[in-house]
Amino acid sequence: MTGSRSCLETVEGFEGLWAARRGNLSCVSVSLQSGGICLYSPVEKLSAEFVGKNPVHFLLAPNHYHNKAIGEYSSTFGKAQLVCSKAARSRLEKVTSKKFSGLEALGDELPNEVTLIEPEGLKTGEVWLRVQNGTRVAWIVTDAFCGLKKTDDERPKIGFLKTFPKYGVQDPGLFTNWIRNRLELETPDLILPCHGEQVRGPALKSDIQSLMDTL
Repeated sequence: MTGSRSCLETVEGFEGLWAARRGNLSCVSVSLQSGGICLYSPVEKLSAEFVGKNPVHFLLAPNHYHNKAIGEYSSTFGKAQLVCSKAARSRLEKVTSKKFSGLEALGDELPNEVTLIEPEGLKTGEVWLRVQNGTRVAWIVTDAFCGLKKTDDERPKIGFLKTFPKYGVQDPGLFTNWIRNRLELETPDLILPCHGEQVRGPALKSDIQSLMDTL
């Protein structure tokens, strides 16, 4: 570990999930059936946080923008397989000069309670992870949502990155309908974004619906 204090913490309520934070960014560790781990959205200068915990089998670049730490993590975990969505692969390989595989091998290694999801209507090849623990559901997302917190006393709220509507959304209507359909199927208990705070609470569904109205 770097420094005297680890920034790797368990995700409350979801066994097998860990999050390491640097500034406003998070990298999430997901336990695999094999006993190894997948790192979702590697964050720069945090690779040492995962050394010695469990073998890193996959590095998941969850869209084509989240690529700055790929070189660092590839060097640290030389046996880890780089994976991304089909839509993100071309840009990622061009920017990083690395070869990426599709999501199939990772999907085979994920436990039953973890599912890969590709939202519709976006243009960055974004991939989410859906994690279930009993009746509780977490969505691990990249740029589609962020967690906003203005004061220490205020509950974090769901929001959009300022750049997301312009650079992340290809078809606002399709993305909005996709989100609303997901919310008809389930209400997430936790949104764990790469940017900002974790967001929980009984108002999460209505807050997401209100946010989608702004698109």
